[in-house]
Amino acid sequence: MVELRRLRGHERIRLTLLEELSEQIRRDGVLKRPILVADRDFVILDGHHRAEALRKLGCVRIPAYLVDYRSDIVKLGTWPDASVSVVSKEEVLRRGLHNDPFPPKTTRHTVAVPLEERPMELKDLL
Repeated sequence: MVELRRLRGHERIRLTLLEELSEQIRRDGVLKRPILVADRDFVILDGHHRAEALRKLGCVRIPAYLVDYRSDIVKLGTWPDASVSVVSKEEVLRRGLHNDPFPPKTTRHTVAVPLEERPMELKDLL
């Protein structure tokens, strides 16, 4: 569990997606999947929209998988429609730490181990 105020995003969000996700989480009363976060820097790797949706709903914490971003277990790529075709882990961290975000849905992070969904009730995140 991580306090939302500690997290730093490296990508901007899409407002329409944020609205849809916020409404789904509010309606279901559950966040279905934890987000993925770089353990040393608290930069969000995957889950920007989930984190912002919880902020919008008044939550103060979020379930997260903290990973050693510098390890080979975390792979970095870009989405097919991304305006940037090549990114580096260093650039992701720099943008997160200096509030200089990429456009939405630029980076695509994958992890070489399975991560469980671990649903969490919204009331437990307030």
